[in-house]
Amino acid sequence: MFFIYYCRLIAPWKMKKNKKTSHKPAKKKQLKVKAKSISKADKKAAKKGIAKKQKPVAKPAKKAAPKKVTKPVKKVVAKQIVKPLKKSAPVKIVKPIIKAPIKKIFIPVKPVPKIEEPKPKGFYSIEYELNSSPDVLFEFISTPGGLEKWFADRVYIIEGNFIFNWEDGEKRLAKQVGIKEKEWVRFHWLDEPEKRYFEFKIVIDDLTSEVALIVSDFADNSRELEESTRLWNQQINDLHHSIGSA
Repeated sequence: MFFIYYCRLIAPWKMKKNKKTSHKPAKKKQLKVKAKSISKADKKAAKKGIAKKQKPVAKPAKKAAPKKVTKPVKKVVAKQIVKPLKKSAPVKIVKPIIKAPIKKIFIPVKPVPKIEEPKPKGFYSIEYELNSSPDVLFEFISTPGGLEKWFADRVYIIEGNFIFNWEDGEKRLAKQVGIKEKEWVRFHWLDEPEKRYFEFKIVIDDLTSEVALIVSDFADNSRELEESTRLWNQQINDLHHSIGSA
């Protein structure tokens, strides 16, 4: 009965309903499946489930020998001790000194004026030009042998004193009070005052190189000066002849 009822009433109604909706195409629902990220825990659970299903027969495990834990040996790196080098003193390079030629500069020197000492009373000087060398002339005025040739007839020394003798019998003693080699000689008559003397001095001219002899002596008055000057002129004349024949 139910089947007959279904076929007459319900079946045709469903068919009509299907026809009404059949001209409209059914929209397909696109299902968006979100990919779930599988965590590490899920992976482990899945592995355990597979392991439980298999249930392998566990073989008795052999006891493994205890492993010796070897500690890594630290390599000791030898440190190189570098001693600081001592800084040597900088070498000084001495450049050779080139000696420049020295030029001789001649500076004219002004002669210093000589301060003449006040001459003692009665002092006088006479200059005579002589053609002789200073060495020969000095021997004639300073030695007994040289003085015998022109000053006196005989001259000798006793106890440091010069003894002068003349042909007329006159005899006088003199002491040599000063001498400078090849320049001058000074005598003092022992019978005269101490400050008096007679002197022979050799002078050479710088320009002409001429040699002159300056005779210095003392005179109390003009008359004595004339007599002593005449006597010296005669004796120097004898000296000229002696040097010429020497």
